[in-house]
Amino acid sequence: MQRRNRIGWWLGGLFLPLVALAFATTTLLYHPQTPLPAEWNPTRPLDPTAPSTRITEWKLARAVADPQLCTAALGRIAMPVVTLPPQETDDQCHIRNRVQLSELATARVAALETRCDIALRLAMWEHHGLQPTAQALLGAEITRIHHFGSYSCRTIAGSSRMSQHATANALDISGFDLANGQKIRLRNDWQDTGNTAEFLRSARDSACQWFRMVLSPDYNAAHYDHFHMDQGRWSGCR
Repeated sequence: MQRRNRIGWWLGGLFLPLVALAFATTTLLYHPQTPLPAEWNPTRPLDPTAPSTRITEWKLARAVADPQLCTAALGRIAMPVVTLPPQETDDQCHIRNRVQLSELATARVAALETRCDIALRLAMWEHHGLQPTAQALLGAEITRIHHFGSYSCRTIAGSSRMSQHATANALDISGFDLANGQKIRLRNDWQDTGNTAEFLRSARDSACQWFRMVLSPDYNAAHYDHFHMDQGRWSGCR
């Protein structure tokens, strides 16, 4: 009996603090004058332009899981965004949650058709990674991002496995134009020295924050002229 009383006392002493903590947390999250910034508040939807925090990836995962949330988030950081009907070739080749965009937060891209989640990750990489790095290392903003496309119904080179490009779950980036007139291409500038080479490596590293797999010219000769970025099963940053 004495042991039961001790356990009951211990549980009772734990219960009240937990209730108080739950009440305080709820008040903090939902009170209109809460001091918690939106980017830290898990009840607020993703703002792709907000500072990146430890819960941004969680918010991003929630957004890309819902086509409407993904399109809404993309529209806050890229313009114009055109939603398109799915492109269904077969079970192995398709573009679902298909969008087309031509302009990100700052830089333009050649008209790109891809999945909404890939487009959103591209836009967030440009805003949070590419532009700050270009300003810091090269003293100019990026005005255009060059790419080799997203969708391609094909297998991985030298393999019988389907490429992530077959479902537009990947994107290949080949270079950048800057406001000061500088043109950077991976095929020409990856082996350069100085700030241009540092920028490209920093661009690769920052892409790894937004994409599960990022392959650069350091990976193999097949990637000598582009970054491959995808959201497939495997992860890596090379």
